[in-house]
Parts: sequence; structure tokens; C-alpha cells
Amino acid sequence: MKTAILIFYCTKILLYMKDVNVFEDFLNSTEKVDAVILNLKQIGETAKKLSSDIRSKYTEINRSSIIGLQNMISHEYEGIKLKIIYEIATNNIPFLIDNIKVINEDNK
Repeated sequence: MKTAILIFYCTKILLYMKDVNVFEDFLNSTEKVDAVILNLKQIGETAKKLSSDIRSKYTEINRSSIIGLQNMISHEYEGIKLKIIYEIATNNIPFLIDNIKVINEDNK
């Protein structure tokens, strides 16, 4: 199921962000920046492949924003605002994991 792949990438982001306490910590670690961005891109690629049933039933997952971010990462890499990436990694990814877990529970 594609949702398991999404959880995999989200969990990797949380792992990379584990020791990041403030934006400056993130900004000063090019490895963390690159790793988080790569996994956000993978989340977007996977979100494109979610079934129409999941897309219509679980609208709290903002698939269009996820895919839009993936497109921005792919096509405007140098223009990425790292503060936004940091906010997504620290605020949105935990929310996304919680919502994907609900999908998994509902579809057992």
C-alpha cells in the first residue's frame, strides 16, 4: 500500500530532524537539508499514486499541496525557501503521519 511508503519517508524526515532544535540547526546542516528535501520529493511522488478512493475519502491530506511542493523541489531547487522546508518537516510531517495511520487503520 502506498500509505506505508509515505510513512516510511515521513519517519525518515522525523529521524533527520530529531536533533534539530531551531531553524539555524537545520540551516547549518547541509546533509539534513538535502535528506529532508529528498524525502519530501519522494512523498510528493508517492502522493501522486494514491488511489482515487483514498484521495476522495481522506481529504484532510492536502495532496495538491504535497504534489505542488514536490514540483517546486524538482523544478526550482535553488529557489527553495529552507524556512518553509523546516516548518513542513517540524509541523506538517507529524500531522501527515497521524493522518496516514488513520487511513491504514481504516483499511485493514
